[in-house]
Formats: sequence, C-alpha cells, structure tokens
Amino acid sequence: MPNPQPGTILGAYRVEGTIGSGSMGDVFKAIDTGLNRRVAIKILSEKHKDSQELRARFIREGRAVAAISHPNVVQVFATGSFDDRPYIAMELLDGTDLGSIIEKQGPLDNASAAHVMLDSAQGLAAAAKAGLIHRDVKPSNLVRLTDGRVKVTDFGLAKPVDPGGEPALTAMGVVVGTPDYIAPEQARGEKIDEHVDIYALGGTLYFLLTGVPPFRTGKPAEDKYLKVVARHLRNPPPDAAVTRPAADRELADLARQMMAKKVPERPGYPALIQQLTGIMQRLDPGAVPELIVAARDRSRPNTAPNLRPEGVGASLDDSVTISQGSMPPVRAIPGWVIAFSVLCAGVFAAGLVVYLRRSEAATAPPLVGPGVTTRADAGVATPSSDAPGPLRDAGRGSAAKPGDPGSAAPPPDAAAADPALAPPTGMLLVKHGDGSPWLFVDAEPVSAATYHLVFTKHDQAGNPDAPVTDVSYDEARSFARTRGGRLLRSDEWDAAAVTAGFVVRDGIFEWVESFDTKKTVRQHGKTLTRADVAQKDITFRIAKDLAP
Repeated sequence: MPNPQPGTILGAYRVEGTIGSGSMGDVFKAIDTGLNRRVAIKILSEKHKDSQELRARFIREGRAVAAISHPNVVQVFATGSFDDRPYIAMELLDGTDLGSIIEKQGPLDNASAAHVMLDSAQGLAAAAKAGLIHRDVKPSNLVRLTDGRVKVTDFGLAKPVDPGGEPALTAMGVVVGTPDYIAPEQARGEKIDEHVDIYALGGTLYFLLTGVPPFRTGKPAEDKYLKVVARHLRNPPPDAAVTRPAADRELADLARQMMAKKVPERPGYPALIQQLTGIMQRLDPGAVPELIVAARDRSRPNTAPNLRPEGVGASLDDSVTISQGSMPPVRAIPGWVIAFSVLCAGVFAAGLVVYLRRSEAATAPPLVGPGVTTRADAGVATPSSDAPGPLRDAGRGSAAKPGDPGSAAPPPDAAAADPALAPPTGMLLVKHGDGSPWLFVDAEPVSAATYHLVFTKHDQAGNPDAPVTDVSYDEARSFARTRGGRLLRSDEWDAAAVTAGFVVRDGIFEWVESFDTKKTVRQHGKTLTRADVAQKDITFRIAKDLAP
C-alpha cells in the first residue's frame, strides 16, 4: 500500500500532506482531530516493513524518546500502525534547522551560538538522563523555533545506554552518525556513551561559529566520507577562532575541549551546561534568567522502555519536523503533572488548616512551656533550641521584625492589593532590607518524596517527607528549573534564613547558586565549598523570582 494520502485518518490524526523522508521513515503533516493541534506523523519506510529488527528498534527507541519531556527536545505523543507499519505522532515544530540558517545567513554571532549550545546541551542531557544516546547530533537536527528556543530532533539513530540484548543498527548495515561530527570511538565501532553526543555538539559549535564543518578542506576530492572520518580519528580539533577571528575565544576553546579525542578529556553535561551558562552571562547577561526558566528539565528517566503497553508513548524523530506558520502544539497532560497537582492540592489543604489554627492562636494567650520561647516583640510563641526536632525546626529564623528581610509575607491588605505578592503554596516572601519584596522561597528543603516525583531513579531510605539528600549541585539546579524556579544565591539565602517560617534542618547544608568550579553550601552561620557530587549532608530548596 502506498503512503497515506491527504485526508487519510490514522487513529486520532488526519493526514494533510508530506513533509519529507529520512533513513528510517517518511514524515507527514497531520492534525489531531480531537485536540485540534498540528502534528508530524512518522511512518516506518515501506522498504523496512519486513525487517522485524528495525520495526522493534523503531518502536522501542521511540518509547525511550517519549520518556523525555523537556522543552529542548521534540515532543512525541503516540504510536499506531498503518499498512502494518508502525508510526509515531510528534509535535510539529515551527522553526528552522541550524544547518539551513547557517547556509542562508552565514555563521552565528557569539551570543546566538552560545544560546543554541546551552539549549541543545540541556536537551541532550535530559535524553542522557532518560538513558538515551542520540548518536547523530548535527546542525540540521537542531531546530530554532520562532520564539528563539532550540529543540533537539531526529532521534532516528538513538541508542539506549544499556541496549541489553537488542541488535545494534550497525550490525544491520545502517550507517550510524554523520562523518562531519562523528566521535572517534563511534567511528571505530567501540562501546559508546553520551560523550559521543558531546563530541558532535562540539563539532556543531565549531560550525555555528565558522560556517564550515570541522575537518573539511573545501576540496571535494579530499572531503570524501572516509577521509573526513580519518581526520576525526587522527587530527587535533581545529580552532574556530583561527578559522574565523570574530569567534569568541572561550567558545572556540570549549568546542575544542568537547572534541577531545580521549573521552575523559571531554566535559560532562553538568560542567558543559555550567560553562555555557557562564559564557551566556558574559555575552548576553539579560538572556540568562530567561534561558534558565525556559529550559526546565521535565524528563523522567526510563529504565525499561520495553515495558510500556503497545500504543502508549511515541517514537524517535529521524526527520526534522518543521512547519512554517503552524499553530502552536497543545500538549497532552503528562502523568507527573497530574500527580504533582494532587500533591499540591494536599499541601494547600494542609497549609489552610495550619493557617486557620494560627489565626485562632493569635487571639489566645502566649504559649509558655518546655521547649518554647516567647517572642516578646511579635507577641507569638516560637520553639526554643531545646524543643523537639519538628517543633524546633519550625521556629528557625523567627527573630525577624516587621520591615526586616525576614518578614514572612506581606500583610493581608498588601497581598490583596497586589496578588502577585501572595507566596505560592509552601513558599515564603523574602524582602530586601528596606522592606521591599524580593523573591519567593520554599519554607522547607525539597522532600525526598517531592524529588522522586520528577527523578524516579532517586531512591532515598527513611521518611519520604525528610529533606532529599544525595543530590549533586547540578541535579539540584536541574530539579529547581524543572519546577520553574532556581537555587538561592548566597545573599538571598542569608535574607531568607531570617524569614519567619524558614526551616533549616540540623546538620544539613544546602546548595546555593554558584558559577565557579567550587560549589557553595550554606547553613546557619556556616559557608563551605563542596565538590559537585551527591552528599548525604546536603539538601536544597527552590527560589522563584517575583513576577515582573
């Protein structure tokens, strides 16, 4: 049977036209008739129809990609079958791939190149966290949307980090990787990990800065496939600042580091993202906060994609799905959003009960007894340092006075006059020394149960309501971004620590925002630096900026 024609119904989708084809499948433009959103449908090529191995890889790897829910990775919605060939429905991107942009406009300016790299690195890091290696990172597989964001596409050659007994595509004669960006170990057919994507991303950075791929001479006879691959194996990485003097020196050096021949010499994703964030701060300071909010990581690690029921999830994207002027996709609600909403509702209900009880207690005589110290200036009782743990923690930092940075929240009339100053559930309003609103901050560190809702691989023994530990600095920052926030800066932590209701757990430090190699942790009266690794005595909490 030929490919579907316009008007063909595939499950919930109506085909509207053809977009293109790739090594694994053909891609069509369609519309979700139920949600009225435009999508791209990829169908396994008819020439692969009888290959059970490729069919299995198409479906299994697609489900692995579907486990990635990240704003810098193309979103996949569902799977189905047409003409006994599997298909995948995914978001239709309104943008242009970076290969086409460079071809038409020439090299990017330094700030734009750093922006592309930061978005791409965060998307690929989310894929790696979900257990997936892209294996074909190149400019044409990075799409810059009309809103400026960049999404990673074309997971047609993606491979699980632990493929188990699955046959490799290389064993079936399928060319893996693009010669212009292929890592040496990948070209040699050795065991690979996510560092092959970092190598390819480094080559892509070189291309964005210079307009030409690395290891190309410009002479057709010298730029054949095997000769280019041989240079990747033997020659040192080229210097973009030499090829194009306008290229930023730090970006050029980073590209060379990412393309190091030896895997251990390449940066990992945490270090790469941190360095790119610092470069962005230098090249375009106003864009960094926006990028951090826009790049929230909502990926959920997927250790067993084979176990997802047939027809649930989606597949890889081995053709760039681009639409000029298409309507924005309307995404289905992920399961974790529903679970998190239920949790928030529970927290809100509990908070309402506490609020009502505190309102009643405000008219009662001051509480005096063992483990309780009365604040004469505010007329309320707070736990003393001799109180039991939960009671003692609840009173941390309660010495703030009206007008100090520690004022817990605006008075009712102020909140009513400006609802934007009402703290979200579970958060406190932190003020500057002059009493002006500053930011919102979690009253307590993130709990193990809350952290586990997003990063399911994190198993922490003990009380699930206890602060999460064994989380590295980069993981903490990634989680904060996932929840639409960030880590506190050191000065913000000091102001928040004297805010009424700010809970600090005894013996536990907290990660705070750091832009150098030494990561900072805070506790009452203590500031230390630690390595960016998971440690049992370090937790974190989330801060959110006030709405502009």
